[in-house]
Amino acid sequence: MSSLSNLPYGKILDYWYEKLKGKSYRYKFLLTKTVEVFTFKSYGGNGSNRHNYFEFPKPIKNTIQANPKLSIVIPTFLKSEKDLQDISNLLQSISKQVLQPNEVIIIDDCSPIRLSFPESVTAFRFEQNSGPAKARNYGKKLAIENDSDIIAFTDTDCVLSENWTSTIVQSFLDNKDFQILSGNTPAHDKGWFGTYHNINGTLNGRQLKNSERLLYGTTANLAITKDVASNIDFNENFPNAAGEDIEFCFKANKKGFAIKHIPTMTVYHNFGYNERLMRNLKIFRQQFKKYGKGEKILLKEIPNYYAYFDQTKEITTE
Repeated sequence: MSSLSNLPYGKILDYWYEKLKGKSYRYKFLLTKTVEVFTFKSYGGNGSNRHNYFEFPKPIKNTIQANPKLSIVIPTFLKSEKDLQDISNLLQSISKQVLQPNEVIIIDDCSPIRLSFPESVTAFRFEQNSGPAKARNYGKKLAIENDSDIIAFTDTDCVLSENWTSTIVQSFLDNKDFQILSGNTPAHDKGWFGTYHNINGTLNGRQLKNSERLLYGTTANLAITKDVASNIDFNENFPNAAGEDIEFCFKANKKGFAIKHIPTMTVYHNFGYNERLMRNLKIFRQQFKKYGKGEKILLKEIPNYYAYFDQTKEITTE
């Protein structure tokens, strides 16, 4: 959801026109950006409140020690053949981790398609669809009860790099000022729209200017300490996977739980694009329509959110 879509159209296009100077895809990107912004603004909220910016508290140091217990939490809502292939790809990528997690927790959010998960997975099914925020809250609750030191979140439509868990553990050990980590989340798709998301930094969160600290990271690629998990919940007023991770991270920052971007903490996200342009365009617009709707809720929860957003920059995955 990393975007400059809160700015006037002209300023957005001017920003990217200058940033992409000399790039062969400059005008193609600007055309795609126009579609993104129009869609986002059509469904988003009013981000005009740019007042009342306050510095976040100094970071509370994490207490992660060597050989911590790590749980992976995955909310699922399986409704198509693509979803079934996605969850299979994700579980395969987990099985290939250099450092195996202590447990994998899947919260099935009342999927229309029932799936039997491997015995190695702790699976729980909701009897009513409740949204990914509630699923993540229940998943982290189970992880806390199992005394996990680190809880890592990802999504059904993701593939983890083989060193994802090992990078998370080592990064917490090396960066004691941080209690939340987020990494590079490039598109699994190799066509234009996947490339666009990588340049745009759509799923890479936002970094505060002149700081190592992030305003937020995405739950497709996020790891938190037990202290964070015990003190902060995802806001279940968000019905979809859009905006709830931003609000979660904002609350964490306000409590002194700082967030760091780890470039080598890589997760590949499958948006579902293929070779058909009109289908891809529809998927692209649906993505930013969802983000716009999420922003409406976000601005009700954090009316001055853009006072903070204006202090950030995108993180590209080129």
